[in-house]
Amino acid sequence: MKRLLTVTIVLMVIMSFSLIAQTDLNQFIATFEDFADDAAPSMPVLADVGLRWSDSYIGGFPHFGVGTSLGFVVVPIEDIEGFFTNLGVTEVPKELKDLGGLPVPATSVEARLGGLILPFDFGIKAGYIPEFAKDSFNDVSVDYKMFGFDMRYRVMKEGLLMPEISVGAGYTWLDGMVSTSVGETTTISDPDTVTPLGDLTFNSPDVVFGWRSSVIDAKIQVSKQFLFILRPYAGLGVSYGLSEVGGGYDSEITGDVNAWKSKYGSEFDDLDAEDGVMVYSESNGASFRAYLGTSVELLFAKLDLSGTYNPVSGAYGGQLNLRAQF
Repeated sequence: MKRLLTVTIVLMVIMSFSLIAQTDLNQFIATFEDFADDAAPSMPVLADVGLRWSDSYIGGFPHFGVGTSLGFVVVPIEDIEGFFTNLGVTEVPKELKDLGGLPVPATSVEARLGGLILPFDFGIKAGYIPEFAKDSFNDVSVDYKMFGFDMRYRVMKEGLLMPEISVGAGYTWLDGMVSTSVGETTTISDPDTVTPLGDLTFNSPDVVFGWRSSVIDAKIQVSKQFLFILRPYAGLGVSYGLSEVGGGYDSEITGDVNAWKSKYGSEFDDLDAEDGVMVYSESNGASFRAYLGTSVELLFAKLDLSGTYNPVSGAYGGQLNLRAQF
């Protein structure tokens, strides 16, 4: 988790240095709008973290399990290269190149309970970072909230040779943010040399990268136990997500913000005297994914590792789950 946050913050630090150097707020806003447009479609994959258990069906009541998951999605490198180019950065950081893009982390605690009479199970998941832990990642501040649930119905029972197959549907809401302080004030000057406005000063700004999604999901999964301790599985999923990705400066602004808005119109609608400048982009629509994984089982303990790929956006991700299942 800490490694992913460290890599993610590389992007925001470069973004802050670039804005300080160019002092061109209009270019900054346009550049981040383009980046947010590209990154937003990857967010439904992030909502898939949690409740991905190797068993396609855990069994009817009183079967149940509890566990925790840690996962991530990587926004493809193609979607962030233009961001660096527009800000005058000639080369994407090596850390992001090695990963193939920008990683965005997620975590959850979860539980699943077998249903009554019919062969179905129900799962619920939640993610939250308490107040005391939000600022514990060195100079990086983190905020994260997530809630979701699903229901799966078994359509084929596992046999000696036959796998177990289930279909399911669910919903996930998530809201996350990472930020770091620039540590300096940043001043934007009016390029008009005839009747210039007074400067706008961002006071000790924080660079912020945020995301939020509301996702409805359907999936089909197949699994089969081997050698009593291994259960490989694979699945296909389709989601419809209402997602937003954004970022910018969280800061109080000294100067006549309204005068800038009046003079330059919609180009500076994102300015706020108390909140700085934040740019969000929406992406609503369907998203597809394929996933593959396996669990290692020892009595009631199960360790589950899986990977995900979206063939449309090129986003990929992974997650690790540890649970007790009875």
